[in-house]
Amino acid sequence: MASTYNSIKTDFCRLYSTHNARWLRTRASTSTGATKKFQIPFFDAERFARLLEKEGFSATQAKAVIQALDDVVDESTANVTNDLVSKAEQEKTITRYKEDFSKLKQEIQQMERRDVEEVKTANERLKAEIEKLKKTLREELVRSQAGVRLDLNLDKGRIRDETIEQHNRLQQTDDKIENEIQTLKRQMEGIKLQILQYMIGTITGAGTLVLGYIHFFT
Repeated sequence: MASTYNSIKTDFCRLYSTHNARWLRTRASTSTGATKKFQIPFFDAERFARLLEKEGFSATQAKAVIQALDDVVDESTANVTNDLVSKAEQEKTITRYKEDFSKLKQEIQQMERRDVEEVKTANERLKAEIEKLKKTLREELVRSQAGVRLDLNLDKGRIRDETIEQHNRLQQTDDKIENEIQTLKRQMEGIKLQILQYMIGTITGAGTLVLGYIHFFT
């Protein structure tokens, strides 16, 4: 029985895979979805039934076997065709994928351009801020240099004024010392004159006394 079934199965597969004159379409091919997706071929049911009857099957049993095999093929075909798509659907899907990829490419390009523009804008803004900072630093440097020069000029003026004041004080001191020296010189000249007058008077008096003494004794 098993060998008979295997022989029938082999013959059924051979018949199913070849295109003879008379065919039987499975019930799965009658559905709209299956017809659109996959066209199921026919097989020679009468010849297959005769083969079964030759192997000892009755007409009812042969019909039941054919019906069972048809159900198996129907279910298998339905399972296979559920995962299959037609060429039109495949092309439609490919077209949709291409459109999606094209949109994605455009979006990526737009994002890249937007990112580039944002980077450029950020760079320009950064450059402007740097230039503004440089300008502020230059202004601060100029103000600092001006303040330093002003302080230096003020210090120079103050030092010059102090130097002049010190020079005037020294000059006044020198003049005062010179005046005191001249006064001392005049006083010394007066004292020297007085001493000379005193000495002359003394010498004159002494000479007079000596002459009187000599005259007295002579």
